[in-house]
Amino acid sequence: MKERKKWIDVARGLSIILVVMGHAGNDVINHYLGWFRMPLFFLVSGLLFKEVPAGTYWHWAWRRIKFFMIPYCAYGICIALLVAVRLRDPMSIPHDLLLLAYGGTVLGGWYGVFWFITCLLVVHLLMGYLSRFSLKTAAIAVAVCYAAAHVVSMSPMAKWDIPWNADVALMAIVFFFLGYAGKTILPGLLERGTAFIPSLMIWFIAAGLNIGGLWQLRIDMKAKLYNQPVLDFIVPVACVLVVLQLCYWLSRYKASNVLAFLGTVTIAIMYLHVPINIVLEFGLGLKYGTLVFTAVGVIIPLGIAWLMSQSQLLSKLFLGPGGFGRPKEKPAMQQQAPAGG
Repeated sequence: MKERKKWIDVARGLSIILVVMGHAGNDVINHYLGWFRMPLFFLVSGLLFKEVPAGTYWHWAWRRIKFFMIPYCAYGICIALLVAVRLRDPMSIPHDLLLLAYGGTVLGGWYGVFWFITCLLVVHLLMGYLSRFSLKTAAIAVAVCYAAAHVVSMSPMAKWDIPWNADVALMAIVFFFLGYAGKTILPGLLERGTAFIPSLMIWFIAAGLNIGGLWQLRIDMKAKLYNQPVLDFIVPVACVLVVLQLCYWLSRYKASNVLAFLGTVTIAIMYLHVPINIVLEFGLGLKYGTLVFTAVGVIIPLGIAWLMSQSQLLSKLFLGPGGFGRPKEKPAMQQQAPAGG
């Protein structure tokens, strides 16, 4: 995929909405979203990942660390200040900053989504290293990671608070690798739609068995809850293929432009949807359900992101190099000019 396809941004936009919805506190919705919500995000991230030459790995790795950790620190410090005001306890700031430095499962509440950022960074660093090898060699390494992830999940190690949720990266890299390895195959598969019906059948059967109480599948990546080694792969992949197919079809219509735009501004929504809803629900005493939680968690961070985009410094700190949305392509004559930096 030489150019970024619209359906990828549509999928990213939908995935961030599902992430927000999953934090609304609806146990039933969250149970079924857990099957594919984070696998979808990791797989789509893998679609956009490019091979890293061995000679440039360390330089690239440092750039990746800055890319992920500058917003992580910026949002973390701001939220820590907000928590201190809410608690009227300035000593909560160093405590929270230490927890943010450690990351992973020690974070919850206001910082509940921060685990994902560091986990995704670890996945990027792992995949960046593996990309120097053949796909076959990388696939073997990823299969070992998958097995190791289940050893962790099905043992007392699941209770260990590993820094940055690095042990969850063992599971996450599987879906990330699928996106990376399948980037040339997946567009054709979606164009033909051949995987849609089989994948939908797997999803329906799994959901039917769960609803009927005949079988229970629960997947929670942050909590390292994936203890059915075969089905933990088959069911999420089937669900993700269904969602990607729907996004592919939807991307043909102008109505999908909203989702595609959201797919370019996920960072502010990811960091802010939980604290904003905490302020509204517990700070102001507002009570509302899943749909309002989701709408609030998307729209308000979007507005805040736009405001921050008006400042070059705030945009760099909180929105990353991409800023607010994707810049429009320059005319052909301008594109021929050499890029600086």
